[in-house]
Amino acid sequence: MQQPSLRQRYSREFLAASFLWPSMLILVALLVYPLLEVIRLSFYRSNLQSEIWIGLDNYATLVADPLFWQAFRQTVSFTFFSVLLHLVIGLALALLLNMRINRVFQSLARGTLIVPWLLAPTVAGMIWVLMLAPFGIINGMLAWLGLIDAGATISWLGSPGTALHSVTAMNVWRAFPFFMVMLLAGLQAVPRELYEAAQIDGASLFRQFWHITLPQLRGVIATVVLLDSIWTFRAFDPVFVMTGGGPAHMSEVLATVIYFDGFQKLNFGYASAQAVVMFIVLFIVSAFYMRRAMSNAG
Repeated sequence: MQQPSLRQRYSREFLAASFLWPSMLILVALLVYPLLEVIRLSFYRSNLQSEIWIGLDNYATLVADPLFWQAFRQTVSFTFFSVLLHLVIGLALALLLNMRINRVFQSLARGTLIVPWLLAPTVAGMIWVLMLAPFGIINGMLAWLGLIDAGATISWLGSPGTALHSVTAMNVWRAFPFFMVMLLAGLQAVPRELYEAAQIDGASLFRQFWHITLPQLRGVIATVVLLDSIWTFRAFDPVFVMTGGGPAHMSEVLATVIYFDGFQKLNFGYASAQAVVMFIVLFIVSAFYMRRAMSNAG
C-alpha cells in the first residue's frame, strides 16, 4: 500500500485541525480573553467611569488587607474540612454499599443517597437556610433529643461562631455523593481474589482495608480529592445564599470578597488582583491534577 506523501499528510492534519477552530474560538472568547482582561485590570484603579494605571498598588493593598487574609484562611478551612468529610463519609458509605447485601436495598440506597448531589448549590443552600432557622427543623430536633432547652433557639447562620461551620455542613451534605459514587466504582474494580487470599491468611477486616482497599483506591482518592479541592476552594453559591459572608465577615470566602469588591463597591481593579491570587492557587492545585492524570494515562 502506497504511503501518503508529506504534503498529503499535512493537508489531512490541517483539515482535521480546522474542525477544532469553532471550539477554540469559543474557548478563547469565554475563558482566555476574560482571564487576560482580569490580569490587565489588576494593574489599574478601575471603576465604571475610568481606568488609571497604578502598577502593583492593588497587590500591595491586598497584602496589607486583613479582610482578604481572613477570607483566605476561612476559604482554606472551608475547603479542608469539606473535602476531608466528603472523603470520610463517601468512603464509609461506599464500603457499606459494596457489601454483599440485598440488591433491591442496595439500589434503593444508592438512588436515595445520590439526591443531594443532584441539587443545585443555590437550592441546597436555601433548603438549609430553612432548616437552620431559629425555629427550623434542626433546633426542633435538638430540642426533641433533649440536647437544648425546648424554648431555646440557636441562630446557626447569625452567630459568628457557627456560621462558617453551618455552611460547611451544607456543603458536605450536598457533595459527599460524588465521593461515594466514585469510590464505589473503585471498590467494585478491586479483585475479590485479593480479599479471599487475605482471609485465608487470617487477615482482619482492618488489615484488609489498610493493605488492600486503600492501596487499590489510592488513584481514585487522589483524583477526587484534587477535583473537590478545586471546586470547593472557588465555591460562591453556598456562602452567598446562606450567610452573604456574615456575620461580621466570619463566613467570608475569597469568592464572596471578590464579588462584593467588584460588583457592589465597583472596585474592579482590586477585585481583579484578588481574583488573580485565587487563580494562582487554583492553577497550582490544577497542575497537580493534570500531572497525575497524564501520569496515569502514560
